[in-house]
Amino acid sequence: MRTIQQELKKWMKVNKVQQRQNKRKKARKKKRGKERLTERDIKELMGVGRPVYRRSKGGAFRQR
Repeated sequence: MRTIQQELKKWMKVNKVQQRQNKRKKARKKKRGKERLTERDIKELMGVGRPVYRRSKGGAFRQR
């Protein structure tokens, strides 16, 4: 017992039919360049130096 693919290959050989070429190519992922951040930029992203608010007595927000 042969598989359908084997039978198809055999039939194509007998009937002299050319096999289709797979024209699709795999899409490559674009590589991102490494982003250079200064220490200042990193601190800004982390939120260093921003005002900090906390709840105090009575539930009011106060700057700490």
